[in-house]
Amino acid sequence: MTARQFATLVGLAFVWGCSFVLIKVMADGGMGGPAIASIRTALGLATIIPIVLMNRSQLSQKRSTWLSLAGLGLFNFAVPWTIFGVAAQHVPSGAAAIVNSTAPLWVTLITLFAMREEAVSGLKLAGVGLGFAGVVVLMGEDLGNIGGAATLSMLAIMVATLSYGSSALYIRKTMAGVPPVVVAGGQIGFATLFLAPVAIVTGSYSGVDWNWEVIGSAVALGAIGSGFGPIAYMGLIQQVGALRASVVTYLIPPVGVILGWLVLDEQVGWNMVGGLALILAGVSLTQGLIRMRARPEPAPVAISPAGGE
Repeated sequence: MTARQFATLVGLAFVWGCSFVLIKVMADGGMGGPAIASIRTALGLATIIPIVLMNRSQLSQKRSTWLSLAGLGLFNFAVPWTIFGVAAQHVPSGAAAIVNSTAPLWVTLITLFAMREEAVSGLKLAGVGLGFAGVVVLMGEDLGNIGGAATLSMLAIMVATLSYGSSALYIRKTMAGVPPVVVAGGQIGFATLFLAPVAIVTGSYSGVDWNWEVIGSAVALGAIGSGFGPIAYMGLIQQVGALRASVVTYLIPPVGVILGWLVLDEQVGWNMVGGLALILAGVSLTQGLIRMRARPEPAPVAISPAGGE
């Protein structure tokens, strides 16, 4: 990995770690979940349109490809990003960043039991168990109120990461020959179309205090995190491979926790530290980074940690 590629990796970890703080600022500013998802997709689309236009010769794709991208725009962008926007009203940004890192656990379960692409191994099952145990630890005292907003929000984030993981597997299966700029632009374009009317109809913008913090957070989240971020990540995968690029998955949660503590004065309790450690250990086991004996492992599915491939 060159110095430039390493800088891209670190930059993505910082940008996507910041995303959870930015979402929290927007939610605290009165913006509803659909509005947060809508504005970040719209600004992300506006950011990458020049890149798409420079590669417009690649836009000639089969109808089935565009239909698939429409579905991915819904399940890889619109649904999970709305969930994160709603959850930000009830859970700390650091906790959201930690639970977000569980997407590879879902990928492992799906490939082992639904797609049956890999042999079931005790090590991978142990990794999945450790990871989900980390979510339980992260919930901490909130488990005593299983129907509470915080607990339900974390469970909802788990649904969002399931959506991420499923979408990543679908992309691997069906988008192998589709140019990355088409995959990214198509998804975020369709997500923008889906989310804009929902945000308006639900009145998600009605209570927003449009101060500079909210505006700046929206621009940074949309233009950088949701626009340039996915393009840079896909370029990194092409240059260094999915295995090395996936290291960003392990860097985002600590960045999110630290920034939540520094910027939003969020408390970092034992449950956050313990949950983070268990989830990252579990993901490491499922990804083959921790092994009992040396043997070749299939490359991990490339999941864009902030949503969208």
